[in-house]
Amino acid sequence: MKTILFIIAMLLSCSIYSQEEKENEEKDQENTRETLQMVYICNSMSSKRYHYKKYCAGLKNCRDSIVKVSIRKAKNFERTVCGFETHRESSSGRDN
Repeated sequence: MKTILFIIAMLLSCSIYSQEEKENEEKDQENTRETLQMVYICNSMSSKRYHYKKYCAGLKNCRDSIVKVSIRKAKNFERTVCGFETHRESSSGRDN
C-alpha cells in the first residue's frame, strides 16, 4: 500500500513539475517575441504611445524624430499601444 501511495505521489509531483515547466517555457517565448518585435515611437518627452506602422495616423503630430525600438523597450518607457492600432492587437490575440 505504501508503494502505491508513493508511486501516486511521484506521478502527481512529476505532473505538477511538467505543468510549471510548460508555463515557464511559454513565458520565455513571449519574452523573446516581445524583445524581437519592433515598434515606432515619437522621440519626444510628451509622447505616450507606440505604433506598429511608421506611418500610423497617431504619429502625424510628432514634432521630434520617429524611432524604431523593441516593444519591450517601449513598454519600459510606459508607452501604450496607439488608439488607431488597438484593433490590431485584439485581432491578433496579443495581450498588453
